[in-house]
Amino acid sequence: LLVSKDLGKHLLEVEDLLQKHGLLEADISAQTERVQALNAAALKFSELEGYQPCDPQIICNRVNHVQTCLEELEELAAKRRKELEDSRQLWTFFQEMEEAEAWIREKEKILAAKSCGRDLSSVVTLTTKHKTMLGELGNRRALLHQTMKKGEKILAKKSFSSVGIQEKMREVCLRWKKLEEVTGLHQQRLEDALNFFQFSAETDDLVTWLQDTYRIVSSDDFGHDDYSSQALLRKHRAVVDEVEKHRGAVASLRRQLALLAPGHRQGVDVQIRVVDAQIRVVEVEQLYGEVVEVGTLSAQ
Repeated sequence: LLVSKDLGKHLLEVEDLLQKHGLLEADISAQTERVQALNAAALKFSELEGYQPCDPQIICNRVNHVQTCLEELEELAAKRRKELEDSRQLWTFFQEMEEAEAWIREKEKILAAKSCGRDLSSVVTLTTKHKTMLGELGNRRALLHQTMKKGEKILAKKSFSSVGIQEKMREVCLRWKKLEEVTGLHQQRLEDALNFFQFSAETDDLVTWLQDTYRIVSSDDFGHDDYSSQALLRKHRAVVDEVEKHRGAVASLRRQLALLAPGHRQGVDVQIRVVDAQIRVVEVEQLYGEVVEVGTLSAQ
């Protein structure tokens, strides 16, 4: 048992071997006490004076031989334990690496199936979930770093072949790097989508405001007396001033849309949304022009 070369082929098997070895060590410890007691008793016979049933030298040689065998047994047990513990470290490393690979595969599938949302609300929800995933990624990165350190320590001991360990470390590192790249790309797509839908929502708000403003400036209510007419004129000028303040925002809509979400413009659905946004921008420009024109005429 103590000279066995079987160090286990996976972590559970090594744990089982260590448990059995612990029982063997306990048995050796118990036998050690018995052997020491017997040796002590045997040595007393070698010290007897007068009649001696056995040559004292034979007794001493026998005691020394038994003691040497016991010490060799203890050395073998200690060596076997170290080998098993080294094996446990090795298979713990491989199991942790396999768990890391499984986690990476799971996240790769999730990212591959994820969309960037169909509206502002869904994008915000997806962004929140992605932030949670980034937190998980950070925790898993720390665990992987610890496992890599374990691998480096195992390599430094040179107890096992370095080929399998180095290959596994290289595979997982490459896969992890790819996962971080995919995660970063997905985050960028989410940010692009968020900016795009925020732009669309703000454009819709601008259309609504211009429609309300158009109703105000195109009103045929000119007041029923001088006081009410002056009040309406002041209100009208305030509205016209507010419209003028929006000129820069309206003029920059095309440029903003052109800059928005270059990576988000993938797929038929996205292209349709982009075209809708372009139509909306044209609508804003036309409506703004009408509001300015009607506002100018009404002021006269």
